[in-house]
Amino acid sequence: MHKILLAVICLLGFTQCNNKVYSLRDLPPKYIEIGSSGGFAGTANSYYFFPNGQRFVSKGPMGAIGAADAQEIAPATPKDFKKILKSLKKMDFIDIQLNEIGNMTYFVILKTKKDKKVVQWSNMDTAPEALVKAYRFALKDINTTAIN
Repeated sequence: MHKILLAVICLLGFTQCNNKVYSLRDLPPKYIEIGSSGGFAGTANSYYFFPNGQRFVSKGPMGAIGAADAQEIAPATPKDFKKILKSLKKMDFIDIQLNEIGNMTYFVILKTKKDKKVVQWSNMDTAPEALVKAYRFALKDINTTAIN
């Protein structure tokens, strides 16, 4: 009887260990989107970061890209997502009131269950230093080669 009970407990425990895999049609309740748009060619680049480490990239002409066009790229670790999220919380990202649009516009979007906060700026030299650091940290090791 004890062996059967132990087997059932182990089976239930292992079935709860799966890591949810998301797509851009099945978004997680919380994610971060970071990117840029504009410039001479008028291109836009968006990178999506999910809590489980999945990352997606979407590139193309401004106004013509979106989540439907994105491709999955090499994953990061869930720890990396938490680091980005922690740096955004530390700088009070939710309270930043920055909405500059220029020739080249950079942005960070934080989507939670309740809210969607967008911060965009046009000059890396005048933007808040913590915001620029978080932006660069998130994009530092991106390999945009699709994995599927």
